[in-house]
Amino acid sequence: MRRLLRLSAMFASLLLATTMSAGAQEPIKIGVLLPFTGPLAKNGIENWEAMQIAREMINERGGVNGRKVEYVQGDATTPNAAISETERLISKEGIKITTGSFASPIAIAVSQAAERNGAFHWETTGAAEVITRRGFKYTFQVGAPARKYGQAAVDFVFDDLAKRLNKPAGELKIALLWENRAFGKSVGDGIRAYSQTKGIKLVYDEGYDQTATDMTPVVQKLKDVAPDILIAISFPNDAILFQRKAKELDFNVNAFVGVSAGYSSPDLRDSIGDSVVGIFVADFPPKVNANVLKPEIKKVAEEFYKRYEAKLKRAPAGHAAAGFSAVWALFTEVLPKAKTFQPDELRDIALKLDLPEGSLVNGSGIKFTNFDWADDPKDAGQNLRASIGVWQWTKAGNEEVYPPSLATSEAAGVPMPKWSNR
Repeated sequence: MRRLLRLSAMFASLLLATTMSAGAQEPIKIGVLLPFTGPLAKNGIENWEAMQIAREMINERGGVNGRKVEYVQGDATTPNAAISETERLISKEGIKITTGSFASPIAIAVSQAAERNGAFHWETTGAAEVITRRGFKYTFQVGAPARKYGQAAVDFVFDDLAKRLNKPAGELKIALLWENRAFGKSVGDGIRAYSQTKGIKLVYDEGYDQTATDMTPVVQKLKDVAPDILIAISFPNDAILFQRKAKELDFNVNAFVGVSAGYSSPDLRDSIGDSVVGIFVADFPPKVNANVLKPEIKKVAEEFYKRYEAKLKRAPAGHAAAGFSAVWALFTEVLPKAKTFQPDELRDIALKLDLPEGSLVNGSGIKFTNFDWADDPKDAGQNLRASIGVWQWTKAGNEEVYPPSLATSEAAGVPMPKWSNR
């Protein structure tokens, strides 16, 4: 009987050890909400590929504390689809951590559904100010808020373009064009307010319907104003339509500054070819001066760019580099410190992060607001150290040109050649 009891105890211990070992090796599942189909698919897939590279790299290093990372996809083509896909991943797949989402309308919807269903959401690139101003506990916006895009565009005009055009910034005729949904309106509001603090007057300031199929009235109004510089906030389809109509109607400016989204999209080059060369984009940096990166992050950056370019045969856009940077921080700075992976625990870990600029591949650091930010005490979960600058389309790809600390090259082609000389 004693021998039988000993054998039973040994068997139970072995079974428990085996079960614990198997449990410890279960993958960490993360829901990835991106537009994999539909009009934003190219940008969504670019983000996906960048995030996939991060997952592959961390898994090759042994995963997170010995556990591999596994993605579960959700096709967030529209805000409504984003909500239903987020709820599906949480309720049917058992997902507790979500990430994505590329575009602000999608990010707003995903974070809302995640919060309502008690999941932790790590937003990579959505920028609308409202994302972190709804009193949510479990939403963390790693990328920059919309106001930073606008500030980068205005600072670039003030610090760089004015000198190249040999005019005081206050004397430049600057036009502002914005799509009238969450992202465009947020950035437009920020540019309008920030321009006033810099002594810059806008000679044109109008929104338009992102779904418009004819840009003739918009371009004609701008031709009548004849601005020196146009700052435009668009999504892929409307950016392409605008550029084609500008060429058709021979609308020229001395400098063109697009703001993320449509002007950072590979669709733009695919659609208008080398006409894209010379356009500036206020956006996440595609690649920064390596000297600003922490030594260990330099190696990570080298590996990311090598893999991305081998896979997609081109350098990443800024939003793709931001997607990689955000999930790499999740894998290396948040998840390794977790024991339960419950939203409250992950929230506490995220709020304690204090990473200086240069800690992420795109030059960002991390420090989140928690209803304690003097500029806006309603804000929680916004990263105050997210890098936004200005890059320029080139024949070879793109180059970061502003601010000087992040720049890989100087701005070129100012004044911008007329359409007839491009």
